[in-house]
Amino acid sequence: MEHTGQLTPFPLDRKLSEQERKNQLKQSEKINIPLLHQLTVIEFNSNWVEVVDKFFFDKGALTFAAGIAFAGIMVVNVLAIIGAVIPMFNGDFGASVLFLLLLIGLPFNYFAWKTLRKEINYTHYPIRFNRKTKTIHVFRQDGSVLNAKWNDVFFTRMPLPRGAWDIVGHILDKDGITVRETFALPATTMSSKDRESSMGYWEFIRRYMEEGPASVSDVLSVCLPIKYRKETLAFSYKRVALSLGSHLHPFILFYYIFYPARMIAMHFSKIPQWPAEIEAQCPRLEGHDPFFRDASMNT
Repeated sequence: MEHTGQLTPFPLDRKLSEQERKNQLKQSEKINIPLLHQLTVIEFNSNWVEVVDKFFFDKGALTFAAGIAFAGIMVVNVLAIIGAVIPMFNGDFGASVLFLLLLIGLPFNYFAWKTLRKEINYTHYPIRFNRKTKTIHVFRQDGSVLNAKWNDVFFTRMPLPRGAWDIVGHILDKDGITVRETFALPATTMSSKDRESSMGYWEFIRRYMEEGPASVSDVLSVCLPIKYRKETLAFSYKRVALSLGSHLHPFILFYYIFYPARMIAMHFSKIPQWPAEIEAQCPRLEGHDPFFRDASMNT
């Protein structure tokens, strides 16, 4: 699980690193690799494709961690109160020092609450790639929208803490080397093998934007049913099974453990709504669209 860009911000107002330059993914360069959609697509049509953010798959992990922290702090607080009040009734007022534990716990409570609010916000943060206008629309965590021209974005593979890697898009200043904003594609990887396979996702997006829907539509198998409603527990389990495979995966039990927290986070989060001006820039094809696909067509 990797939360750079959510718990901690991407590093901004800096120069591109040599590694980022070396790992640049150019919009015009085709990569001969099997295409992957990574179960990230919400809607696919002739004019645009909408996908989820990098945090969607692990949503619930922060809620689970914050819940454990809150529970632990509450247990300590209750024990501190019991350990202070009972002796005080017996005349031992020195035990009142245990109330200091309540004050010590306040910063931890605040940190846990801030962590929780990072996740209980929106159910997801969609990214829309409009091939007609050659524009990318990114739904930010504060509800605003980043609009960037496809050919102006500097895409690259970016190393993260603990050996993780992201495929990110940098919005550069006019000088062409200063990073002003960064967004990540839902293709975070944790191993060298996964880093190579994640290139199949980049190529899925790149080929759609450069060559059109016919070049990638055959690989699209399932769309996420989250555009107008919140994810259900049933589909949540199905998505994990589809992502990790039917065999016993070492991470599958871990994901299932925090799924009650995922449902809590989903329930209290808002469904993102694109502003009217963005929807106006992203019309669907009039009449029959042979490439249209959403969750209503899942088999």
